[in-house]
Amino acid sequence: MSAAVRREVSYVRGQAAGLAKRGSYQRLQALQIAKATLAAVLAWLTASRLLALGATWIAPATAVIMVHATVYRTLTNGLRRVAAVGAGVILAGSIGHLLGLGVLSLVLVVPPALIAARWHRIGNHGSDVATTAVLLLSFAAASQERYLLSYVLATAIGALSGAVVNSVLWPPLYRDRPYAAVRRLARETAALLTSVAEGLRDEWNLSALPDWERQAVRLDEHLADAAAAVADGAESRRYNLRHSLHPATASQDHEQVLRRLTTLAAHVHTIVHALAHLEHHDGPSTDVSPDYARDYADLLDQLGDALTATVRRDPDLSRARTLLGRAEAQAGRIHEQMTTEIQRGEVAHPAGWALSGSLLTDAERILAVLTSILGTPPANRDNNPLPPHQPPTPDPAAPSNPAAHP
Repeated sequence: MSAAVRREVSYVRGQAAGLAKRGSYQRLQALQIAKATLAAVLAWLTASRLLALGATWIAPATAVIMVHATVYRTLTNGLRRVAAVGAGVILAGSIGHLLGLGVLSLVLVVPPALIAARWHRIGNHGSDVATTAVLLLSFAAASQERYLLSYVLATAIGALSGAVVNSVLWPPLYRDRPYAAVRRLARETAALLTSVAEGLRDEWNLSALPDWERQAVRLDEHLADAAAAVADGAESRRYNLRHSLHPATASQDHEQVLRRLTTLAAHVHTIVHALAHLEHHDGPSTDVSPDYARDYADLLDQLGDALTATVRRDPDLSRARTLLGRAEAQAGRIHEQMTTEIQRGEVAHPAGWALSGSLLTDAERILAVLTSILGTPPANRDNNPLPPHQPPTPDPAAPSNPAAHP
């Protein structure tokens, strides 16, 4: 109980601290609340002057829910709600005028209303078709033509009020949120790479494997959050008057970076899954040497550092390219060592050869993704460090070395 209270108190403090930060998500939400209030007042004043008093309540109610997170969503959802309410009014008016409220009228109204609600053009407001029709029948207003017209007009006034307020007064434009979400995803991925490296460097210590698996699962959650933030950022520029004041730059192509980070995270998942498979088969100590583990751990560390530097908001990417160059050189050394040992027939354990090749392949693909994000030309080296499905051919002249590692 006390832990739950502490979490809630911490949450409240975090929200309060966010209000003090310029451009924060909390400030944006506070501004949207104020705009929704203003839109409701504007809708009420307009509807009360133009329409019959009995239908004015729908105008402020519609205005409040029309102040969405983006201008595009406000405009499109406003049109959809007006269309849905209009369809519900037509159904209720046509049936209610003849039959009133009863079992037969509900049977005749609800099915076509629910069918209309499934029209993809109406989107999330499809349910408004059925609820509007049933409410008007329940209020015995379906036979009052003037009230039905006022109901539709009040809905339109509310949608228009919300659209005007949200489009003209500080329309929401998410410039920092996509970058923050993408950078958080990169930090979490880099932290997982670093954690795995620590375990491998300590003589294949896989005791932290459950934590790595949990971190890998959380990566999927961060991917979903980043995808939502990037989509909102792109959508917030549509029909936004502030777009011309804050044009997007090439460095803000978060969609492309997110796609590549999604691919990168998949390879990190594969590395963790491979290590989990080993843990369930008594570990890799007899198949892969500690020397390979240390070399591979250094590579993962360098990849994590390069990933963190790559997604920083810094026009000078020289440090990221330097770190990426070090990782590429380390991968090249491991690749060359493995290839040399295979050619000499110094591979004592085929299972270890397959494991080492699989791990290095995923690391090199992570390296290729980072290279593509930076826009630097990839190395002229095959991403597959070992030829698949081809066992090593021993060299009869070469001495056998069981201690060598793949």
